Amino acid sequence: MPKTLTIIGMGACGVAAFAEAVTRLRYDPGDGWTIHLVERDDQLARGLAFGTEQPGHLLNTESRLMGLYDREPGHFRTWLEARRAAMGTPLDPDGVEYPQRREYREYMHDVFERALEDARVAGIPVEIHRAEAITIDGDHSSATIEFSDGSSIATDVVLLTIGTPDPDRFGNLDGVPGYFDSPYPSHRMTEGIGQHQPVVILGSGLSAIDAVMTLLDTDHRGHIHLVSKEGLLPRVEIPAPETGYERRHLTLENVHRLIRERGTAFSVVDLVRLFRMEAETALPHPIDWHAEDRRGRDAEAALLHDIAAAEAEDEPFQRILTAARHDSTAIWNLLRPVDQKRFGKWLAPHFAAARFVTPMINARRIADAMTRGLLSVRGLVDETVADENGEGFVVRFENGETLAAPIVVNATGQATTLEEMKEPLIRDLLEKDWLQPHPVGGAIAHRATCRVISATRDAPRLYALGQLLNGELRDTNAVWFNVECAGGAIDDILRQR
Repeated sequence: MPKTLTIIGMGACGVAAFAEAVTRLRYDPGDGWTIHLVERDDQLARGLAFGTEQPGHLLNTESRLMGLYDREPGHFRTWLEARRAAMGTPLDPDGVEYPQRREYREYMHDVFERALEDARVAGIPVEIHRAEAITIDGDHSSATIEFSDGSSIATDVVLLTIGTPDPDRFGNLDGVPGYFDSPYPSHRMTEGIGQHQPVVILGSGLSAIDAVMTLLDTDHRGHIHLVSKEGLLPRVEIPAPETGYERRHLTLENVHRLIRERGTAFSVVDLVRLFRMEAETALPHPIDWHAEDRRGRDAEAALLHDIAAAEAEDEPFQRILTAARHDSTAIWNLLRPVDQKRFGKWLAPHFAAARFVTPMINARRIADAMTRGLLSVRGLVDETVADENGEGFVVRFENGETLAAPIVVNATGQATTLEEMKEPLIRDLLEKDWLQPHPVGGAIAHRATCRVISATRDAPRLYALGQLLNGELRDTNAVWFNVECAGGAIDDILRQR
């Protein structure tokens, strides 16, 4: 009997899942499938992160890991080399490339259009719905998805690929003039912030860097303040971090051996010990671990150090973490929930700074802005509130100091827990107990198949990819990882006939 698959969200995860489904159904159509594609924005194959037009918004992962086909991480690099050659600006075959995200959007669109054409030729029905899914009803045998425009569709399986949900944070600032709840889409900032206005950006990670790039791209002249709990900037990318390092200590084999020989759980302390051993083995000189804890310290000095270290290729952390990427989720899931929470509290900011790095060209732009006195970074922020006199905002720090500014941009990143995700569909599924919160973040799901584990037996067949599974699958910020997960999810969906 024919089946129906509905993919909700057509950003990178949705495109990867659709392309994988079409690839498999072309050679094994089974009893026949219809695919529904749902996207609330006006364009498919774009997504929040890649919908930007800002030239300073670059990929944060090297091009060789950004392919959208399962088991083909280098596909984007091949596409990019062909494109640049056709434009008369060929790439160095051995060179490192962090293209603009708007160029990656063109790649996403090409993959999507190819999948649509392949589906047409193979006779696979595909229907596109430009609406927001707000509720799902039904049971294990079938489901009905209702849209914001009042329409609905019936489906057998739902794959949630909703991207990076906006967080329900700083609700006290919503609606206050001068408050931007996200740096995306960037045109809101370029159109709504005066060139000479001081700006406070909440956060100091990659979303905050995007906000800075938006301002620098428009030749902003007002002072830019990055404020966060830790005051940590991302480290600076090194050439080809995905190659050239073989781990000796931080391996899945060693983790399993520790558990087996000791008969005790693997802990976050064990994880730190293995990482330190790995880093100390990778470098020919001692590491000052106290100095590596940069929370609340001089961010400009740290950035200049990182630029020099990246240029000298004297930075082991990225190579270790990138080399461990295929084991990271398995190691993560060998930690007990209590240790996963400790990781989030103690180590997550340091991990994120070393794993999700700034391309060199943007790091130099940030350093230049600091040198010119245009940009500063500060940690130990306590709270941000609207000024009582209606004149902008006040940021308070833990030492009692304050900072006033007319503009605040929330760049603290995507939501992690289900409770802080604002999407109506997520809240609907939570109320029905069809999504169960993971102790660390996101929803509980089968790790190999991404099938959602609901609290009730009558739930529809739900699958999820990306940030919705951030507690279950640690590396959900990485496109290459989400593409691999899409392959596993589609395989499981099409097998269960």
